[in-house]
Amino acid sequence: MKYKHQYGITTVSSPSEVYSSYGGPLIHFPVVQSINREKGTLRRWIVFSNGKRSTLVLYLFGKWLWDELTNIEQKLFWSLNEITKDTTIYLSFKAYALGISKRLLRKRLLESPFTELKAISREQYLSRKGRVTFFLIEEQISLRKTPKYSGYTKHYKDKGSLRTNKEEILSEMLDPVIDVSYDTLLSYLTVGEISLFGGVTSS
Repeated sequence: MKYKHQYGITTVSSPSEVYSSYGGPLIHFPVVQSINREKGTLRRWIVFSNGKRSTLVLYLFGKWLWDELTNIEQKLFWSLNEITKDTTIYLSFKAYALGISKRLLRKRLLESPFTELKAISREQYLSRKGRVTFFLIEEQISLRKTPKYSGYTKHYKDKGSLRTNKEEILSEMLDPVIDVSYDTLLSYLTVGEISLFGGVTSS
């Protein structure tokens, strides 16, 4: 079944439909929606876009900031890991959840003295809006069953060497999502004033 959405966004059922619907070059990448460990299934979108993933992320953020996301755009955007990794997007959502209006949020982002906060002007959003096209294929796949833990741990004296993959994954998970200026940036977005050198500087 095929669903047509505003601004040329179309959900299709197969890759062939994607390439027949759009004649230009496309890149594609997966976006995980949900993982069900009990059933061993993973639901995801395969996103076909005429631009880089980062361009699509900025377009969706710009549309959220200056306009309204459609239902399917919203579902896709909430599934992107950039919304927690990108300082500007994450803190903007946090400030909005704390009651800051989008109008005030736009104003503070555009006037921000902090390089960590990267504003998107209305002109930049409208420019991307006219160029960004993407298509989605939704699919469900079965996860590989992991072997049960046997209780055996390889000793360093055994032949071969211990794999470091788990250590690297843990290291990445423990790394902070955003930098140490989190409180300062959030205070600026939510209150409009920041504390510097013991005093208060108004925005």
